[in-house]
Amino acid sequence: MQITNLILENFSSYEGINKLDFTVKRDKSIILIGGQNGAGKTSIFTAIKIALYGPLAFGYTGNNAFYSKKIKSYINDKAFQAHSFSSGVAITVKIKKEREIKYYKIERKWTIVESKIEEKYNVFEGKKLLEETERNLFESYILNIIPKDLFDFFLFDGEEVGNIFSSDSYNKYVKNAMLTMCGIDDFEILQHFCKNYNGRNENFEEKILNEEYTMLKRKMTEIEHSIHKCESDIAYNEKEKEELGVLIEQREAEFIRSGGIPPEKVKEIEEEISKFDKRRESLTRKIKCFFEELMPFYIMNNLIIPMKQQIKYEEKASIHEYILNMLSKEYIESIIVDKSDNPKEISNTIYNGIIKKFEVTSAVVNDMILDLSKAEMGKLLNLADVITSFDEKALIDNIKERDAVVKKISVNRQKLKNSLSEEDAKKYTNEIVNARHRIEIIELENQQKQIELENLNLEYQKLMSASLTIREKILTNTQDKHAIELSNNISLMMERLINSSMSSIRKQLSKKIIENLQQIYRKDNLISEIDISENFKFDLYQKQTFSIIELRALIANVGIKEFYKIIGEKSVKLLYEYFSTNEEYDLETAINFCNNDNEFELYKRIDLNMLSKGERQIFILSLYWAIIQISGKQIPFIIDTPYARIDANHREEISSKFFPNISSQVVILSTDEEINKEYYSIIKPYIAKEYLLTNNQSENKTTVTDGYFFKED
Repeated sequence: MQITNLILENFSSYEGINKLDFTVKRDKSIILIGGQNGAGKTSIFTAIKIALYGPLAFGYTGNNAFYSKKIKSYINDKAFQAHSFSSGVAITVKIKKEREIKYYKIERKWTIVESKIEEKYNVFEGKKLLEETERNLFESYILNIIPKDLFDFFLFDGEEVGNIFSSDSYNKYVKNAMLTMCGIDDFEILQHFCKNYNGRNENFEEKILNEEYTMLKRKMTEIEHSIHKCESDIAYNEKEKEELGVLIEQREAEFIRSGGIPPEKVKEIEEEISKFDKRRESLTRKIKCFFEELMPFYIMNNLIIPMKQQIKYEEKASIHEYILNMLSKEYIESIIVDKSDNPKEISNTIYNGIIKKFEVTSAVVNDMILDLSKAEMGKLLNLADVITSFDEKALIDNIKERDAVVKKISVNRQKLKNSLSEEDAKKYTNEIVNARHRIEIIELENQQKQIELENLNLEYQKLMSASLTIREKILTNTQDKHAIELSNNISLMMERLINSSMSSIRKQLSKKIIENLQQIYRKDNLISEIDISENFKFDLYQKQTFSIIELRALIANVGIKEFYKIIGEKSVKLLYEYFSTNEEYDLETAINFCNNDNEFELYKRIDLNMLSKGERQIFILSLYWAIIQISGKQIPFIIDTPYARIDANHREEISSKFFPNISSQVVILSTDEEINKEYYSIIKPYIAKEYLLTNNQSENKTTVTDGYFFKED
């Protein structure tokens, strides 16, 4: 996924409409945005989050009053002063779906309704506005690419991200990121290796623990019996249900062979008879209507054309007679007397022309035999049209269909008549009904049994978990605790083999972090080895030379278990190989009784929080880079204050190696003191677009222009 452009309208200090083109190329993956502190860089950071996630960007599950209040705080003051209020953010993303490149525009516009902020949220695929269902699917797709728990993972704030790794819960953050990015979200956390020996009174505690363990085992046995009984009852019921099903099939077959019709089939036939009866009545009405109303006229349809001619003749004859009575040559002459030198001749011509125009042509009968009114003429002509357009075939089809329907009614009624009598049918149906009723009871019983079984299994799991915890404590208090710890270790190794995918990912992550550190950190021995536990706790190690005396003293002072933690798994393997053993107790004995002065190139654990702030941020950058490399996902990496806590010695390495390679699209928000002229010249070949944000403090207005603070010489 890549961001291709961002639009800010009256957002934060951005007045009016501001467009930023984020299009990148394969060899130019960086968008550089410069601005002094307070210029509006963080607002771009925030606008992208709001556009992508809306309420989720602030931890709200929906568009509520808290979200509206938050949005209101980001709207530019000028928007409220304008006659027509307008504000919003929009982002266009480029997504590759099954080899096809698609562009989606995510648009959030804000309006004021009754003094309250209302959000209009639209998503466009190209120019097509997505419907609500399609939009919901798109939201799910975006959350699948960058889930809400990882909002800040690719929106990297150099000032804030270090705080995540300064707490003991950093492993949850890394684990969630790793599981999600690699597509194995359903991975379950494995149990911790073992608990440290607590040094309490073993004899008394062992007695108490044994009693608790025995009681738990007894309860577990009782529940096991209940589970077996419950499962047996369910199986027995299922068998009975199956037998009843066979019985129903047999009785239904016998019933049908004897001429019986099942009740549902009887109902179906009766409904069919009713449907056919209604159709018969409808057809009969149509046929009856023809014979009672139209048939007399239809028989005489050969008179329709002469009748229409006579009506036309009489209508025109009446008009002609009316004109003769109402118009005279003298009247026309009186109108044109003042307008012509020869009014008599002209009036005569006009009169004759008018009379000729309305002259009546011959009819069937040249006489006024009908003498109809205007309404009567219309009614008669309408009836003539009906008869003329009458469809004889449709009438015949209706008669045939009525006969067919009558036949179907007769056949269905005969079926009902020939079926078994009600008394005979009951012999079969009662047994079938009783069997079905028994099946319903069995299904209800099995539902209750299933709930009971789930509760028993849940209770059993709780007791199992409690018994394992107590067993661990008992085993820890035994004299053979070293052998037991090794046994537990082997068990955990087997679990890691079963979950080989996660084991492989942790190894890849460790390897990639170190490789990335070697590229961007100038010291050779910051971190030489990383052990990542099943719950993603990081143990960092530096190379260190130990003499046999130092190893012996370390075991004596911290104990063998803590000794293993200090030197790490890789060092332990080297010592096992040297002393030809694979037992903790044997290794401790071998070191204590070794008489030579050999030195060992091993590792020593260092605390992540003991690193300087700059070293910690370099480690975090290497970690992020490693996660992106392993996941293979193409997601924009947006970084604010990129060099926070990074010393000058390492900024050059980060500029030349980290920024061009971390992602296919990198958006850097920087001041001129961070990406200065020196670092600008390093990343310049990789820059696709660059912008400069300038803030007018008196108006609190940010202006966006092309270019950075300075150009490369």
